[in-house]
Amino acid sequence: MKNKDKKLQNLYDKMFAEMNEHIKHYETQMVASTLIAIGMRLYKTSLSEDGFHNMVQTIFDSEKDIRSYADDKETLH
Repeated sequence: MKNKDKKLQNLYDKMFAEMNEHIKHYETQMVASTLIAIGMRLYKTSLSEDGFHNMVQTIFDSEKDIRSYADDKETLH
């Protein structure tokens, strides 16, 4: 695994664990909408206007590929 891939997996694991802690205290949709809002603002800040548009389109186009955590072995508490 490349160093950048390891760093990305490490960040994902940390954020996933933090998200699991938050859903113990807040509704799942509240946590999800907050994460999306933060992510969209980060994209808007770091990408060009075209890049942001392309990212939003990519997210929209991937709708059919997104799995529920219920389909996964990772458990939400």
